[in-house]
Amino acid sequence: MTLIALIASNAFAANPDVAATITPPATNTVYSATRWYVTVSNTGNQDAAGSKVVIQLPTTNTSPQVYVMGTVSAKSSSCTASGTKLTCSLGTIKRNKTSTVYFDIALPESSGTLDFSATASTTTAGNPTGNDTDTEVAVMSYYSPTTAGGVTVTNRHCTGTSLEAFFECELFPSSISSHSAVFNTDGSVSIPADGSYSGSWSISGDELTFDYTQGSVVEAEFVGHGVDGTSCWEGLTTFPGSTYVAPYEVCF
Repeated sequence: MTLIALIASNAFAANPDVAATITPPATNTVYSATRWYVTVSNTGNQDAAGSKVVIQLPTTNTSPQVYVMGTVSAKSSSCTASGTKLTCSLGTIKRNKTSTVYFDIALPESSGTLDFSATASTTTAGNPTGNDTDTEVAVMSYYSPTTAGGVTVTNRHCTGTSLEAFFECELFPSSISSHSAVFNTDGSVSIPADGSYSGSWSISGDELTFDYTQGSVVEAEFVGHGVDGTSCWEGLTTFPGSTYVAPYEVCF
């Protein structure tokens, strides 16, 4: 009887059970602030004191210092920003109750995914950890600038080994350089400053692609998306055979 009583006692022990759920917007238009919600629920049979949720925002690939890949413009008053995280103090969440916080963020064009996570915790003992964390990847939408060619474009860029977004270049303005190219009406590319280079370009929806060639050798390849409704794309230029990359802003 003692063993049965002990098992029964443990089975019905009073414990909190906090879990985080991220609710993203349906889509995020590049560089436009959208609102994200994070809800912490307590499905346990004990109140969860000292509850909080730590939200990990998308991060840059800059070094040695890492930044938020985007701009946070608003957040719940209970949330404090530190580095690339938001920590939101939720107090006591009663059993079978929830607490929700929000933040607004404008996300850039990026060749990589823009990842979010949220982890809930409580100071009350007995909280299981299997459902504390939720993750989401931002769904992005872009603009579709169009040109029939015959235009000169300005390419602003910086260079590194792990970069994924022109946003990262803009964090260090002194690292940005630029050059001009011509998108010709026949789909070819020429570079006024160096006639030894040529290439090709095309637009499909919100995506711009082009390459630079020297002779028959492809020296650089760009893929990017429209970041405004009129004249600019951002994306990543890669160099075959090299570990270096160059995020570009391409505007005409």
